[in-house]
Amino acid sequence: MTGKKVKDLRTYLQDLEETKPDALLKIDKPMKTEYEINALQRKLDNMGSQPVMLVEKPITFEGEISEHKLVTNLTGNRALAAEALGLHPRRIAMDYFKKMDKKIEPVVVDRSEAPVKEKIDRGEEINLWKFPVTTHNWGDPGPYIGSGYVVTTDPETKIDNMALQRIWVKEKNRTGLWPAITGHNYANIENWWAKGEDVPVAVWIGHHPAGLSGAQARLGHPESHYPAMGGALGEPVRLVPSETFGKDLMVPADAEIVIEGYIPKDVFEAEGPFGEYPGYLGPQRPSPVIEVECVTYRKDAIYHNVGVGLSDHLVMLGNFPMEARIYNIVKQVVPEVMNVYVPVSGRRNHVYVQVKKTKPGLGKEVIMATLPCDSRMKHCIVVDEDVDLFNEEDILWSIAYRSQWDQDMVVVKGAAVFPLDPSLPEPGNIGTRGGIDATMPPPIETGKPRHYQFVNKAPKEVDEKIQIEDFVKGDLLDKFPKAQF
Repeated sequence: MTGKKVKDLRTYLQDLEETKPDALLKIDKPMKTEYEINALQRKLDNMGSQPVMLVEKPITFEGEISEHKLVTNLTGNRALAAEALGLHPRRIAMDYFKKMDKKIEPVVVDRSEAPVKEKIDRGEEINLWKFPVTTHNWGDPGPYIGSGYVVTTDPETKIDNMALQRIWVKEKNRTGLWPAITGHNYANIENWWAKGEDVPVAVWIGHHPAGLSGAQARLGHPESHYPAMGGALGEPVRLVPSETFGKDLMVPADAEIVIEGYIPKDVFEAEGPFGEYPGYLGPQRPSPVIEVECVTYRKDAIYHNVGVGLSDHLVMLGNFPMEARIYNIVKQVVPEVMNVYVPVSGRRNHVYVQVKKTKPGLGKEVIMATLPCDSRMKHCIVVDEDVDLFNEEDILWSIAYRSQWDQDMVVVKGAAVFPLDPSLPEPGNIGTRGGIDATMPPPIETGKPRHYQFVNKAPKEVDEKIQIEDFVKGDLLDKFPKAQF
């Protein structure tokens, strides 16, 4: 890779500034990491505005302007996130897994070649609060790292696993950790504890958006994420031994920050409450902790923040892989499936599936095949091929005029669901799931029109002739009043 620019957070921001300067919002005014940055990001998100935000003077939890800049909303815009992966934003469902399947094995570099080793803090030098870790939402107990990829290994095979998991910075050198109990990191933790040992752990922060997506790939256990991360990047991930564990725990050489330490055996402390992706404050619960032994970082490290509960948290880091998984599973059962979209508005509880309807009952078949694909999936809406799957006004119009709920609704009671939904009755993991078949009846015969009223539209030749740019000049279109206001 000599002479080639390595893909990392820096190269991505540089390319963005050069090719799409309007997509990068630089803020040189001091902003508090406690609520203020997240509040601005939320206001922009609510307006449908999703620039990558670079805060140049973040004020830390200790009240000082940090030496380190903060970037957030890195993965909040669907078009930018798809472009970072080299994919089309309307073809994520079809092409995402193809990208992830082109795995590229990582390469190991010397410590002297690893930017993340430029600064190394140990012992009394460790102070996680000097980084601009944000307090995201009202009710959070303190600053949370929402962008940290937690790396553990299986104690028998030594194969690493990583996942994006929330980390409460409780002290300068001590954090909480909430690993989902169904996840592979939790399995690793239990396996180390079963041997009577504390768990070696590293948390890396900051990389190219494509690398972040690859690191989130759903894999078997034990199976390393670094090859999938390389596939997403289109080049090998450069790895370097950790300071505390050497080659037994490898970390990305081109990350911005790496936190190393131990998860002590059978130690649980209160964690949370925390505002999670559904948009609600989740409950406090007992969770493991991390005792920090070492922090390595670039001398001018950029802290990557994720706007928890916002588009930044949802689009690439969760919705993209959900779309791909649902498409690939359901299309095997129902070949008429054309596309799948998990909208930000539903916060992973909703999925829209587009089909070419060829027979009665097809919509309900899709619903029944879709709901088991992911425990977070609560409602499935099936629409026809003439509906714009990515326009929620079209989806609502289709529900309004192509469904009768006594005939077209599927309701599944007593289903296992994801426990972060506050509408669930106790104990919080059993609820109701369902779907709406918002499709028209199929054609009576192949090649014949559907027995349904025609959609309003201009004649085809007129529609093709009339082009907006012939009548609206310059940037006037961007200045017109927007429908949502």
